[in-house]
Amino acid sequence: MGAGGLGLDQFHAKSADELRREVRAREDATRKRVSEQRNVFVSFDVDEDKRQVRLLASQAKDERFPFRFRDYSVKERIETKWRQKVAEKLEQTSAMIVAIGEHTHKSKSVAWEIDEAHKQGKKVIGVRMHSDMDHKVPSAISEHGDKVIPWNAKQIAKALE
Repeated sequence: MGAGGLGLDQFHAKSADELRREVRAREDATRKRVSEQRNVFVSFDVDEDKRQVRLLASQAKDERFPFRFRDYSVKERIETKWRQKVAEKLEQTSAMIVAIGEHTHKSKSVAWEIDEAHKQGKKVIGVRMHSDMDHKVPSAISEHGDKVIPWNAKQIAKALE
């Protein structure tokens, strides 16, 4: 059957107004789904975890994933300008995911980003990038009592609610 599952007779029987209302309803549903998605800042060890974070970005393109991934990373040395840029980018988000890998707990920039996210009142969750490994969690996550979960789209969605 053509016309989106309607029989040809049913398709022709609909008025132009009915078809416009259906199109508007579908557009409204799409806008609502997009507006419910969140912009999320992803904090990670730039030297060690780029590949895994790219995988997360790829998964986040799926419309069922609970957030939009935008690369907010600031590729500069940790200094006043860098901190200012990160703080500005954090302001544009509703939450932070800390991608936890083998060396994340040693990263001074990740620790600073977590503290800054909390200063701005953002929700912070730790996501273990390798579910089969128990990598050490950054101390800033523990100090703030942030939740740490495995890399799982459904669990990430629930944690971001």
